[in-house]
Amino acid sequence: MIRPKRRFDKYTSKGIEFFFKYDAVAPDLLHIYARHLTAPTEAIETYFFGETTWNERYKRFETYTDTHGIHWLWLQENSKVLIISCFRK
Repeated sequence: MIRPKRRFDKYTSKGIEFFFKYDAVAPDLLHIYARHLTAPTEAIETYFFGETTWNERYKRFETYTDTHGIHWLWLQENSKVLIISCFRK
């Protein structure tokens, strides 16, 4: 079985490119919207204004504000970020 390549949307803010994948179950929607009803702007704001830690168990960064959380990885350090998830707390 051949799987189609996952699609991504890209947003740029403050010189950093943020990548958001489309959902596997609802392929017309971004994953963060299909699963958590959040938007790329919420994820990007969380990235810039939240507190970040490294989660060794899951090998990802986790950033939280008072209202939101994101899980993310560097695609290219200091310039490209993959947002895995964005959710309201």
